[in-house]
Parts: sequence; structure tokens; C-alpha cells
Amino acid sequence: MDNLLELRMTEYDDVIGNYRDMEPVVVSLLQEELNNAGIRVMQVAHRIKTRESVAEKMERKPDKYTSPKKMTDLLGVRIICYFNDQVDQIAEIVREKLVVDPENSVDKRKLLDPTAFGYLSLHFICTLPKDSWYPEEICDLKFEIQIRTVLQHTWAEIEHDLGYKTEFGIPRDLRRSFSRVAGLLEVADDAFLRIRASIKEYDRDVRDKITNDKAGDMPLDLVTLRAYIELSKTMQSLIHDIAAISNSTVIETSPEQYLRNLEFFNIHTLGELSRFVHEGYESAVKFAKKSLGDIQLDEVSSIIGLYYLCRARLVQGDYNERQLMVYYMMGEATENKARRQTRMILQSRDSWRKEEKNKD
Repeated sequence: MDNLLELRMTEYDDVIGNYRDMEPVVVSLLQEELNNAGIRVMQVAHRIKTRESVAEKMERKPDKYTSPKKMTDLLGVRIICYFNDQVDQIAEIVREKLVVDPENSVDKRKLLDPTAFGYLSLHFICTLPKDSWYPEEICDLKFEIQIRTVLQHTWAEIEHDLGYKTEFGIPRDLRRSFSRVAGLLEVADDAFLRIRASIKEYDRDVRDKITNDKAGDMPLDLVTLRAYIELSKTMQSLIHDIAAISNSTVIETSPEQYLRNLEFFNIHTLGELSRFVHEGYESAVKFAKKSLGDIQLDEVSSIIGLYYLCRARLVQGDYNERQLMVYYMMGEATENKARRQTRMILQSRDSWRKEEKNKD
């Protein structure tokens, strides 16, 4: 490293401490605003350029980079989201919460020639707003924010790994292959948007039919099962009756694991599920009281109703040991755990039958 470059690198040493102070502030702000907006992203990645990286960049492009203080990407943040429309939603958050430098910010989605290939990404050069509580010494520091989808990120990473940054660097015979792959990723991004929209529309239809008692023939899947648990008065009553046994708060949990369990009982539609709930309600509460009667829990899962409905059916049914093992192995339990659960069901069945016999 020559003396002039080394002298310029002292500027890096002077400012890098402020960048390290700014990094968690920027990342925390973005994560908080994404959460507030209900936007779930794959990752908010961030890094500060190393001294070696900055020196190499200045040495390689001395006319463009004359001082580390003039670099706009000493701090870089990359937000990787799942869907194309989220890019613009996140961009709006960035514009509202940060000061964006429009002259140095680039929307590569608009710059890319329709006939060319490459990844589509949104790049902002930002600073923190000065009229806020942020320390004054970090409010003048510029940093870069990149926003892209998972598939756009995949393209960029593979393209980088292959060592080709532009169309002109690609051997002619390979350009068609590159274009086809880039096109496939762009089509996939659009397809995921359509799939998400279709799922939302299906969910609205399911909820409307459940509310109007017209969902009996609807097939059991994650959308219908989740909506049924939330909207069925009988299921909600069961869940809260069980939660009251241990004075617990109910927390939402995905019921996906119970799709296979319900199939084991030949329950394939919401109508069949509704009958299952009504027929097993009292038994489910009874078995829950035996398990939870002397226990104080802060929280129970929203699938606790399904848990005790299924348990009651296993105890009161005629399922043999092999069938019970199959049931528990469906839940990805280990063989030893499945065997323990099977023994517990058989013991509970013996106790239940004795109780029923004494009633008679």
C-alpha cells in the first residue's frame, strides 16, 4: 500500500467507530418497522466494509474513490423478502423512516433492459433523520440498503459465484442459458404472488362458508382447519373449557400436525370434523381434567382441543397396539416415544373401561 493510500486510510480509522455505533441502530429500526407493518422477511443482513476491502476498492478505482468518507456503502444492509410486492412496501418504509439520497439511489428493476438478464434489486443510499433522538455524529453517515426477493438474491449470489457481473462478460454460447434461468426466476417470483393471492381468496371463501354454516363438504386442509378452529363456536368453547382447567391463556399454534392425525380417524371434511368435535367434546374435557387438574400452566396451545379430542378417541376406540404405534409414528415421534405413548393409551383405556363398568 503506497503512502498516499495509507494516508487516506487513516480517514477510515477515524470514522469506522461511528459506523459500528450506527449499525445496530439502523438494523433495529428496520426490523422494528418491518414488524410493525406485518412484513415477514427472510433476512435483514448487514455488514461493515473491512479496512482491507476499502483499501482494495480505492486502489482499484482511484479516480472514483478518493476517500473512505465519501463512500456510501461502508455500512450495507440487505433486506431479503419473500414476494415481489414486498419490495415496494419495504421501500416505502425506508422512504418514510430514513432520509434517502435520490441521486445515488438506484432502482435496478427500471434500469434493466427487457431483453437483458440480471437480478432486479432496489438500492437506497440513506442517512438517519437529524430531527430525531439519534446521536448527531452518526446522522451524517451514509449507508446503503438493498431490497430484493429470495429468488432475486439467489440469482445475484449464483451470478457472483460464477464470476459474471454483466451480460457482456458472458461467452456468447452461454448467454441463452443465462437468460433462460433469469427468466425462470422472474416467472417464479410472479407465480408465487399469484399463489399467495389465490390462498388469500380461498381463505376468505372458507371463512365465509364456515360463518354461514355451508362448509360441511369442504375438504380438510391447513386453511380450512385453521379457519374452523378460529370460527367454530363449539371448538372455541372446548379450547377455553380446557384452558380454564389450569387457568391458562390460549396462544395460537399452527394445527398442521393434526391433519395426518385426523386422517387416521377417517376425517376428511369440515362436516366430519364438526361431528368429531361434538361427539368427543365431553370426553375431551374429562380427559383434560385428569391430566391438567392439579397443574397450573401460564399458556396452552390453541390445538389443545384437537389433542384431547384425538386422545379421547384413541382411549375409547378399539385400536390395537400396532395401530396406536402407527398413529404416534405419524407425528414423527421416535419409536421409543411412540411406544411409551401407546402404553399410556392402553393403560388409560383399562382405567376408562373399569370406570364405565362401575357405572353400570
